[in-house]
Amino acid sequence: MAVSRRNLLQHSIFAAVAFAFGPFRAWSATTDNSPPNQAQSNITGGSLADLDRAAFTGALGSSFQVTSASGQGDPVWLQMTTVSDLPEITPVDLGAMAVQPPSASPVPATSGFVVSFLGTMSPPLSQDTYTFQNDGLGTFSLLLVPEPDGQTYDAVINRVQ
Repeated sequence: MAVSRRNLLQHSIFAAVAFAFGPFRAWSATTDNSPPNQAQSNITGGSLADLDRAAFTGALGSSFQVTSASGQGDPVWLQMTTVSDLPEITPVDLGAMAVQPPSASPVPATSGFVVSFLGTMSPPLSQDTYTFQNDGLGTFSLLLVPEPDGQTYDAVINRVQ
């Protein structure tokens, strides 16, 4: 069976979408690193899937206890500073493509936002998945990306609708 460029592109797109959206289910899983018998009666959240942009906006300025998802190291504290829109996606110039994609190609609809945090620890946190705990939002995991300044961190929350 010969593989054409069109078939390769079609299958690559499906593989890329599956690869890109598969980890989000694992990242939204709740982990509980608290010692046994420790009461958490003031935590109302519990899963990132239950939290939307309004919930994060309501928690602006609050502090989060952040620990490595692996449980290694001491917890640190970060303060949430902003909740902002995702950057605009540049439309693809279909006229510049040698092979046009099928017109019936489904494009997954997504909604998302960026949450920024401020922390003044030394050394700064590295890019990794961390467990966040907040009295109002509960406990959830996020992939944290440090900014070049070493004190600001961003987490992208993007959901397929």
